[in-house]
Amino acid sequence: MAKTAYVLGSRIAQGGMAEIYLGKAVGEDDFKRIVAIKRILPHYSNDKEFVQMFRDEAHICKRLQHANIVQVYDFCDVEGSFALIMEHVDGADFRTLLSACEGASRRMSVPMVLYVVACAARGLHYAHTKTDDITHQPLGIIHRDISPQNILISYEGEVKITDFGIASAEDKVTETRPGVVKGKYSYMSPEQVAAKHLDGRSDIFALAIVLWEALAMKRLFAGKTEVETIRRVQNCEITSNLRDYNSEVDDELYQIVMRGLAKETKARYQTAADFEKTLFRYLHSHYPEFLSSELGDFLKQILAKKWDESREAQRKTLTSTDLNTKKQPVFKRPGSSLSEIDFGNSQEGQKPIMPVTGSRSSLNPSLKTSPIKKPRSNLKKLNSALHLKPAKKKASPFKKLVAPTILIGIIVAALSVHLGQKDLFSFLKTVEISVKTEPSAVIIYLDGRNIQAVLEDSQRVYTLTPYTLKIPADDKQHRVEIRRPGFGSKFFSFEADPEKPFSIPPIRLPLKPGAKMVSLTIESPSDIEVNIDNGLAYGRVPLHVESLFANTNHTIVFREVPTGKPLRCVFSPSKLRGRSFRLVINPKSSGQKCRTIPR
Repeated sequence: MAKTAYVLGSRIAQGGMAEIYLGKAVGEDDFKRIVAIKRILPHYSNDKEFVQMFRDEAHICKRLQHANIVQVYDFCDVEGSFALIMEHVDGADFRTLLSACEGASRRMSVPMVLYVVACAARGLHYAHTKTDDITHQPLGIIHRDISPQNILISYEGEVKITDFGIASAEDKVTETRPGVVKGKYSYMSPEQVAAKHLDGRSDIFALAIVLWEALAMKRLFAGKTEVETIRRVQNCEITSNLRDYNSEVDDELYQIVMRGLAKETKARYQTAADFEKTLFRYLHSHYPEFLSSELGDFLKQILAKKWDESREAQRKTLTSTDLNTKKQPVFKRPGSSLSEIDFGNSQEGQKPIMPVTGSRSSLNPSLKTSPIKKPRSNLKKLNSALHLKPAKKKASPFKKLVAPTILIGIIVAALSVHLGQKDLFSFLKTVEISVKTEPSAVIIYLDGRNIQAVLEDSQRVYTLTPYTLKIPADDKQHRVEIRRPGFGSKFFSFEADPEKPFSIPPIRLPLKPGAKMVSLTIESPSDIEVNIDNGLAYGRVPLHVESLFANTNHTIVFREVPTGKPLRCVFSPSKLRGRSFRLVINPKSSGQKCRTIPR
């Protein structure tokens, strides 16, 4: 198995029970990646219930692979405390952004707020409807702690939900005891504060609270005491009119917000997808020119100092001295070879962490040579919490393979010398180049060939960025070209040398002179998947697409989820008047299945 170790950088946040550090994942072939490390505070490491809740978070989040949910990579022990290794979202949480706006006597624009909440609803719907990969049974995930603090926004305008620490799921190891309420009272639903049975509509209520507060720049249910807050939530006491705090909120938007805040669950949006669809429909009809990049630009402006500090912290973390190979405590996984984890000298403030992966493992006694203090006690705690048992020593059945292995090694070495490789396995190394563009859907050519792969229904030609190119480290010059119809092309060249990291700034394709662009929102009364122009845009409805080339016929392939037959229609903006259109697709219609309506 590949080696991966983690290096602690600066602390970026601390709560009552856990702290979050900026960190670096260090692997083979000079692989480096910025990560966030969420670690239990040491004095909570012996709290079995809290540790199990932490493990539940890792168990739930590792299954969730979605653009609007913070990804969890690993669960490991850090100096006697358990930690989650997570995707680092370079930005700020929604609460920090709103507080910065308040301090600067500014407010977020209505389309920005709607976009943030709609993206959060999209992530929630994915979590609520997630099924087991093997049994295909619903996992029954409910977040239960939706609040501005748990919605992260990046400097590029990405929106992601985090902190599933108290989420409920059908197959959790631990369950909340009856009558026990967890979460923030001022962001709970009436049924949650009363400790009743919950479903996804509870998260929708909490997200509607976030929407109300972001538009009003005022707290909704927070009282002077917890008792007062609980009473307000339980009775759904909304004494202030949202329109009194924000004159841009019209009657239509007001009704959207208040439906999400309905006391009775049957009166609310029944799914987070319904909430998302309603928000995006309003956003695209009232603010058709809005781009997600505006949100990122606003964040960089209002949090300029924090942005500069973040970039500097990441630079220091990535360029700090990595773990060397002089001392290598190892651990053995049953059925695998020894995997060495480097615990050599590191810079002050950069602490190495040993990851624990798999369900069972035994740790090599050579750990006593590690410079970490009291390794035995820490590992004993970890083994106990994860139910690990020492592996029984067995005679190796592979002795007969030693001679063939040596022979293969000699052959590979001879080939390597013949081919002029720098080292024995240099042909296995790769260089990663991150590409981010505006518009985000583009055609990427690497050395003259489209990088995209085959989809289920057609050959996909477009790539959605940000995208990471993985190129063999062959010391050759490579050329990458970025294209999209209606826009000018951009290209760059680089040498695939892992010793000379190459990075490119975000690429903005210029609009060709005279090119006309239109936007399209696709809606349907059914749950359908849509693919426009072989990957130009794809996903479930409602789907909004900016910057469609006006003088081109666009092919739309759609099918009902999950087993519908692929159908197609053509959108021809050149035959229509206007710059913004709505396309209604009804697969069950006996007549016209696709109907275009100018906005």
